[in-house]
Amino acid sequence: MKTLLLFISFFASAIFSSAQINSTTPWTWMKGDNTIDQLGVYGTQGIAATSNKPGARNFSTTWRDATGSLWLFGGFGHDAKNSGYLNDLWKYTPSSNSWTWIKGDSVINQYSVYGTLGNSNSDNKPGSTYASVSWTDASGNLWIFGGFGFTDNSFGFLNTLWKYNPSTNQWAWVSGDKLIDQIGVYGTQGIPDANNRPGARYGSRTWIDHNGNLCLFGGYGYNGSSYGMLNDIWMYNPSTNKWTWINGDNSIDEKAVYGTKGISNSINKPGARYVSSSWTDQSGNFWLFGGYGYDETSDGSLNDLWKYNPTNNQWTWINGDKMVNQTGIYGVQGLSHSENKPGARYTSSSWRDSNGEVWMFGGYGYDTENSGYLNDLWKYNSTTNNWVWVKGDNMIDQTGVYGTQGMPDPNNKSGARTTSVSWTDGIGNLWLFGGYGFDDSTSGVLNDLWKITNLMGVLPLHLLQFNGVLNNDAVQLKWITEQETNFSHYNIQRSFDGINFITIGSKSGAGNNNRSDYNYFDFDLKNSSEQKVFYRLQLMDGDGSFSYSKILAFNLNKKSGIQIFPNPVAESLYISLEQNKPGKILITITDMSGSVVKKQTENISSGRASVNTDVSILAAGTYLISIANDNRIILQQKFVKQ
Repeated sequence: MKTLLLFISFFASAIFSSAQINSTTPWTWMKGDNTIDQLGVYGTQGIAATSNKPGARNFSTTWRDATGSLWLFGGFGHDAKNSGYLNDLWKYTPSSNSWTWIKGDSVINQYSVYGTLGNSNSDNKPGSTYASVSWTDASGNLWIFGGFGFTDNSFGFLNTLWKYNPSTNQWAWVSGDKLIDQIGVYGTQGIPDANNRPGARYGSRTWIDHNGNLCLFGGYGYNGSSYGMLNDIWMYNPSTNKWTWINGDNSIDEKAVYGTKGISNSINKPGARYVSSSWTDQSGNFWLFGGYGYDETSDGSLNDLWKYNPTNNQWTWINGDKMVNQTGIYGVQGLSHSENKPGARYTSSSWRDSNGEVWMFGGYGYDTENSGYLNDLWKYNSTTNNWVWVKGDNMIDQTGVYGTQGMPDPNNKSGARTTSVSWTDGIGNLWLFGGYGFDDSTSGVLNDLWKITNLMGVLPLHLLQFNGVLNNDAVQLKWITEQETNFSHYNIQRSFDGINFITIGSKSGAGNNNRSDYNYFDFDLKNSSEQKVFYRLQLMDGDGSFSYSKILAFNLNKKSGIQIFPNPVAESLYISLEQNKPGKILITITDMSGSVVKKQTENISSGRASVNTDVSILAAGTYLISIANDNRIILQQKFVKQ
């Protein structure tokens, strides 16, 4: 009973350099209601409709799939009639601005159906759950861990690990217990064991390492004997189905060891905490900001920024204060400054966008004087270690300005809120849904969906061409640029899922206004078991700002012929084809009435080449793509635009 009372007491408190950033970029209210406490409209399961909408809710779980669709699971809020804990699974398609109820129940407070451990089944489902955490693996599967909710017969803290396969629309109970309030089994630090498991908890943070392991930090829940705030790091290996305790303490309510700011050390550690903000960078480092937890002496709201390096298994205190309940320093909106800092806060939303930039919004915490609900939007630059206040207010408890649904306006803004959820859509836009906070007049639970247009400035460099060719298990990337004055270098980045990229090499820029040609070879694919490989360029300017090229994709599973993928597609259609000699290809897309909706000409090299065509502006429907070489059509194929 004491566990439940602790949870309810927290929930009650939660509801009551000189670089210029474009602070006039508009917010757009895209979907949902501009009034609080709205019921859901489920429609028919599996069928998208413009009238569908999730009910108002907070503390849901989210992920983005490879096609660019945004997914939402559970939380605490409203079904079609009542409020309570939810287990409904939704998909939002940006191109059609529509929600689809995919799976789960349209009724609150549902029990889990576990089935057989490790086996997926159409009847399996997680119970209604609040404040669970998630991962998305390279195959597009969703993994959900823990939270506070329902087993198959009771209600409490959870340590169940579930996997959802979107292609089969089935859940599998993979690891953890079917009982509430289970303690952890830590074993020996650094040693995987079939008996190891994290204790039941909620409000943790997650990331995926370069080997595809699922990593988990902290939260509020159980260690090996009791419950409280945690700072342990766990790693789950999907191929072995084993957990490993790799860092942090196996006891609750541990104080922080900050060390020297900017210097990593094996004894450094964040204090135990939960409901923090987090992200991973291009090098695979895990970043952690704020939350509710411990500094060196006491507990409260935090604004300390930490970086965890999985390679050396060490923490570094990077920025912010080592005392709880600190107020913010906003500076001038849109201007970076070394003294800027967000005030201490918890249950904020955070993003790492397609440019690798980190953004953080709102939460419950401190403005310059007081604590309350926040709607300030911040950007953090890891190169300069500076924060920029980008948009929103520097005062607590501000109401929203919705404007007209679907119409961007620089005057629009989200109301102050906490426990919202967020996505990036792969082309630089940030998305924010729901939470507890303010509509345009009062506070309550929300179901509004906002889009924040990409706020990055455009580098002066012109990327005139970027393409590549696959020959003999090696990829050659080629690009042509001009206007490189004050430009620094190119990072070449590779991915096997089209979402998680790592840097595999770099090229210095010519640094002048002349036209420049570049080549890069990737010879590391010979023994790859992956079916596809993706590449992009990170264009690094001299002042530390950067942008990205389009993405190239190669099919490694087929050595001849021509393929298009993915199909269905949301944003970018990849074309993989082989030519005996270099030359031009003409890409033509027509709708089903025969009208041409897009034409594109590409110069490609000999060998297996990759071409990218943007279809994000097309309406949802079926289209015909034709590809011609030397006035001869070499492919005609239908594809579905989501």
